[in-house]
Amino acid sequence: MRLKVWLGILLGLGMLHMADVGRADADYDQALKTAPQGISLAQIFTPGTTANNTAAVVSTTNPNVTGTQAARVNNGKKQFGALWSTDENAFDLTQNQSASMWLYFGNTGKKAADGMAFVLQNDSRKLAATPTYGKNVSGETLGVWGVDTDKRQTTPDKVAASAIQNSWALEFDTHLNTSTNYGNAGDADSFDVGLNGPHLATNYPGDPDSYAMERAVTYFPIYSSGYYATQKHEGVISGGNTFLANGEWHHLSLDWDAAKREMTYTFDDKNPSTGVEQSGKQVTVSVDVAKIDPQQTGQVRWGFTGATGESYENNLVVMEEIPGLVDATAKTKLTNQRTGAVVTDGDSLKGRDPIQLDYQLSYVAGKQDWQDVTAHLNLPEQLRYQDAQVTYADGTSQTIDLSELADNQLNVKLTRTLSQKNPTATISFTGEAADVKTPVTVSASGSTFSAVNGVVTADTVAFTLNPTLDLHLLSLSGSGTTVKPNENVTMKGLILVPDGGDLVNSDMQIQAQLNGTALTDFMVPDGDDNTSGQFEVVVPGEKLRAGENILTVTAYDPYGNASNQVKFTITVTRQLTFHTVAEKSSFVTTDLTGTNQRIKRTADWQLKVLDTREAGAKWSLQVTGTPFVSTTGQRLVGGVYYHDEQGKTLISNTPIAIHQGEAADEDKMTDVVDTWADDTGLLLEVSGGTVAGTYTGTLTWTLNDVPA
Repeated sequence: MRLKVWLGILLGLGMLHMADVGRADADYDQALKTAPQGISLAQIFTPGTTANNTAAVVSTTNPNVTGTQAARVNNGKKQFGALWSTDENAFDLTQNQSASMWLYFGNTGKKAADGMAFVLQNDSRKLAATPTYGKNVSGETLGVWGVDTDKRQTTPDKVAASAIQNSWALEFDTHLNTSTNYGNAGDADSFDVGLNGPHLATNYPGDPDSYAMERAVTYFPIYSSGYYATQKHEGVISGGNTFLANGEWHHLSLDWDAAKREMTYTFDDKNPSTGVEQSGKQVTVSVDVAKIDPQQTGQVRWGFTGATGESYENNLVVMEEIPGLVDATAKTKLTNQRTGAVVTDGDSLKGRDPIQLDYQLSYVAGKQDWQDVTAHLNLPEQLRYQDAQVTYADGTSQTIDLSELADNQLNVKLTRTLSQKNPTATISFTGEAADVKTPVTVSASGSTFSAVNGVVTADTVAFTLNPTLDLHLLSLSGSGTTVKPNENVTMKGLILVPDGGDLVNSDMQIQAQLNGTALTDFMVPDGDDNTSGQFEVVVPGEKLRAGENILTVTAYDPYGNASNQVKFTITVTRQLTFHTVAEKSSFVTTDLTGTNQRIKRTADWQLKVLDTREAGAKWSLQVTGTPFVSTTGQRLVGGVYYHDEQGKTLISNTPIAIHQGEAADEDKMTDVVDTWADDTGLLLEVSGGTVAGTYTGTLTWTLNDVPA
């Protein structure tokens, strides 16, 4: 009777263990319900052929994705899982290769165990490649690393020999194995000594150089020692306890550079909720091809492995791009058809701007054509779509029915296969931006282009949609004014801002141009209820030319909307006038010699004539002068003379003409002094009997309009 009870218990335990192979829990179900868009894994993966392998290809249950299967690597305790590429889908080391995928590590945070690995291998056991376990699967191995269960081994050779041979692994380790005491030596729990959290890392599982042996000692009850193995981690990307096992799908991109023999992996480079690209964390490592392809075949098998011990997590993989199967790309372009400019990330559009949005798909290369592609489009918000079509490289096109568009989402099935002969398809939408009243930030939106043999994604740019406002500008100074030369002019204006937005008059910038030349921009000042929106444009007189001047004024808001342009005409009367006359001029201070002397001018002489009259008008400059007298009343023996090529003339109370000029097509400024040489123009002459002193006199300039 007692024996039957124990047999029943043993039978029950055995049945429980077998059920655990295909077990499901709420997290597993949730992972499949939220699985991202991927591809079918039929003919891509095949399970490892070892008797203890529990990995399988399973169907996802997300109603929003189509044709997507997941590789279930582990989902229970004490499991070994391995899924390998078929012979037809080997990884070609001689060619650049890319792969992209979504990975799931459960939701148990720091309790998660143990993780999984992406593996390249040429193990002679092929599909049966596995770590050499004893009675129990060791979660520390992640299904690819060596087995550290012999505390007597002093070198890492045996550990490396128990791993998958001729392999390179990128591990996703959710559980730290950091035991270092004697009691745990040989318990396969020390690979992660020195690390401080879940991580990604790489190395060669079958290479002894990937491990190091450390000695552990105990002194009680007797002295004894043993050894444990640590793993050398290269290319580490790490994080906290919820870095991996946080209940979210994580995106991974792999890029193999065949010439450099480098693998670049970028983790978390897509948002798990929106699918929009993000920076992620990236590492590039060198790969010693001789270690994974010693026979120089140029080919390696690739796949995923995992292992668990007493704890477990749900490890799932959804593939987007299979190395070498289909190499395709997708990108987007948003064009503002009003300006012709391509909108880049962070740019802005204005309400009612006409737009064109293009999704550009390209087939680059691959073992298969990219066929039966469905575009799962998540179109940007705040754009109104009016027409859409697909244009193929071979010249054919396909009309898109926009009646199926709902919540900015639309599925479009391409009617043509993309291949080397027909490599591109462009899905184009035309329409206009929404008519908003205040600025709206439009986030990037991610779209997926899926087929059974390849998935690519593309994001639109993020941009700001600004309102289109009708600004109205008025002149409060009429249409123009007439002023004298050198007289400042003030033009008063008023800007009217439409109601309903978030702008006020003081947000407006005034831009003015005088005769096509920009004046300094300024903001409309704050004002009270009676002066709100009013402003003044002050034009300095020296910037005005004779005759008609055109002042144009335009108001702009912060969103780039422009008001109507106001034209204000400033007429400067034409006249002949002195522009500059020095109030005081002098001659060079000179030591008298008792002989007749000619004394030169200093540099303080200024005499400029401005003629703004019609071209051809003539003028004459005359000068008269008084005798020079000293401060003591002594009259100068001599005087000021005008010297030219005709000789010299004494300046007296009788006017003499010293310059003639003529108006030109443009305002003409004549610098009379500048026409004189050192020995011409007005010079002071004194006789030998002159008494030393300071002498002053008055010169009077007369500007005459000479009749034509």
